[in-house]
Amino acid sequence: MIIDYTYFTGLLSIGLSPDTGAPSTTRDAEREKIEYYITVYEREYLRKILGENMCGEFIDYLNSEEDNVDKWEKLLALLSEKYSPIACYIFFKYIKEGNYSVTRVGTVTSADDDAVSPMVIQMRAWNDMVDMNKRVYQLLQADEYEGVRFDPCLLYTSPSPRDS
Repeated sequence: MIIDYTYFTGLLSIGLSPDTGAPSTTRDAEREKIEYYITVYEREYLRKILGENMCGEFIDYLNSEEDNVDKWEKLLALLSEKYSPIACYIFFKYIKEGNYSVTRVGTVTSADDDAVSPMVIQMRAWNDMVDMNKRVYQLLQADEYEGVRFDPCLLYTSPSPRDS
C-alpha cells in the first residue's frame, strides 16, 4: 500500500482518535475499517489512472526490492504526498458509504432530524483529487509511461451544491 490511516487527518479527517498510547477498541476498529478501504480503493484508483496492465507493473514494482526505477519513483512521489489524490479518492468512497449502517433488519441511516448530507465534503475531496490528478496525468503523458490508460472521469470536477 502507498498510503495508510495517517493520511486521514485535517481536511480528510474521518474522526480517528489520535494515538495516546492507551488501548481503544473503537480506535482499533475504525483504523481497521479505513485500512480495509485503503486495500480495496487504492488499487481501484491505481487501475483508473494506469489501466490494468500498467497498474500490475506498478504494483509489482511496489512489492519488489528493486530501487530507483525512475518512472515509478516519480509517480510514487506524487501519489504519496501528505495530501494525496489516493487519500481523497478513498475519503470520497468512505464518506459516501459512511452515512449508512447495516443491521440485521437492513440498511439504515440516521434517524436524527439534524443529520446532514456528506455531499459538500465529498465534492471538496473529489475536486481536490481532480486538481492533483491533473499533475499525475501530465506526468503519465511522458514516453516512458507508454501503455497507460487514464480514466478521463478522474479529471472532471463536480459542481458545487451552491452552484445548483
